Amino acid sequence: MYCRVVHIKFVSEIQMKMVTTYMEHTMLPRNLAAGQISGEVFKISETEVFTVSKHKNKTSADKVMALMQEELKEIASGSKMTKLEGPVLITASPA
Repeated sequence: MYCRVVHIKFVSEIQMKMVTTYMEHTMLPRNLAAGQISGEVFKISETEVFTVSKHKNKTSADKVMALMQEELKEIASGSKMTKLEGPVLITASPA
């Protein structure tokens, strides 16, 4: 399994609402249809979120990332984005 985490800090609350609504209704459904296993968006503050995307492998993650290149450029132009990614090292679940 491969995971990508993106932290986004927006310049305004309205910008955050617009982008997260777009994520919910356009980006996540399209990415899931393209092979992403799951996607979650977490609110840190009124202008800050982080997303967690899970994929089968890096190849699948790169395929989905390619679908979003233009959108991410536009989002990044009005915000600060930081991306972390890598293969899952440890998975824990209840016995």
